[in-house]
Amino acid sequence: MAKILTLTMNPALDLTLQLGQLELGQVNRSNAMLTHAAGKGLNVAQVLADLGHELTVAGFLGIDNQQAFEALFERRHFVDEFVRVPGETRSNIKMAESSGRITDLNGPGPQVSEAAQQALFARVEQIAPGFDVVVVAG
Repeated sequence: MAKILTLTMNPALDLTLQLGQLELGQVNRSNAMLTHAAGKGLNVAQVLADLGHELTVAGFLGIDNQQAFEALFERRHFVDEFVRVPGETRSNIKMAESSGRITDLNGPGPQVSEAAQQALFARVEQIAPGFDVVVVAG
């Protein structure tokens, strides 16, 4: 199978709440709650890993809440090439109603310094030739 690098420039911690029906302006109680490391590039990486490909993941991660991402990388056997930046990786809230309607609230990503950007560019430039495919995602 292929050796693939995915770049996730703005990963997120997704908090998914399941509820009957969202009542705006009211207190809503969820039936279930799930938190997981996500982002388009990481979601693609998980599908590609399920198909048997070897994955390396890279991008920017906030150091204040990197643990969920590191747990995902370890569990899925992803090689971690993320550049750590000060602060938190963004958090998103997904409210899934029993009707199937989903409401997303997406938070802002961390500030990424010029030095961190250059560090990621240098890292990718160094490792990219070893991959069959590179996926760039938001």
